[in-house]
Amino acid sequence: MIDVVNIKNWEEGQKKAHDILKKMVDGETLLALSGGTSVDYRLMLVDPNDVVPGAISIVDERYGEPFHKNSNELLLKNIGVKDWADKNCIESHKFLRGIDFLETAKEYGKEIKDLFGRFKKRVGVMGVGTNLHTAGIFPYSVAVKSPKFVEAETVEDMFPRRLTLTLKALGEFTGFVLLVFEEEKKAAIKIILDETENDVQKYPAIFYRKSKINSYLITDQDI
Repeated sequence: MIDVVNIKNWEEGQKKAHDILKKMVDGETLLALSGGTSVDYRLMLVDPNDVVPGAISIVDERYGEPFHKNSNELLLKNIGVKDWADKNCIESHKFLRGIDFLETAKEYGKEIKDLFGRFKKRVGVMGVGTNLHTAGIFPYSVAVKSPKFVEAETVEDMFPRRLTLTLKALGEFTGFVLLVFEEEKKAAIKIILDETENDVQKYPAIFYRKSKINSYLITDQDI
């Protein structure tokens, strides 16, 4: 179930995401964060400093050593999310811990299961790729139908070894904020909203339309 929120530009989108999260998130909420260029958590969370979840987690990651140069956790650290979480006594959870690829997924899966047990409100800030991938769930990914909460998988991408929450895990959420900007993603948005497109394996991001979970799709594209 998707509500489309039209905005003028990327910066306004970050502020609108903040406004939505302020209504959805409180100290009893797990807030799961994606990386990528669609999000700026300094504008969305750090500078306003009035959205305070009980815990934060990372939705997906590029495998490697902790805080490697292409990791989402380094992006979040550099943009101030770690300091923001520490300042507000928000517990934080991240994928990378310097262990084997598959073992990393197994250990993070245990953490996610524990977090789901402790936080009944679970909100995700998500992006969507031009190929309709979301989180690290790419077209025809094992993470589409996996019975696990977390998968490790090698995909066709600049950063092939990926760790991600699965669609099973996303199905446990209570709300999503999707940020999808720029002309190159207009076709992807149309597919997400097209009621005749129902192949989640081919287009993982249509999960948000097919699910009963309320999602806000923030975009600068006129669809």
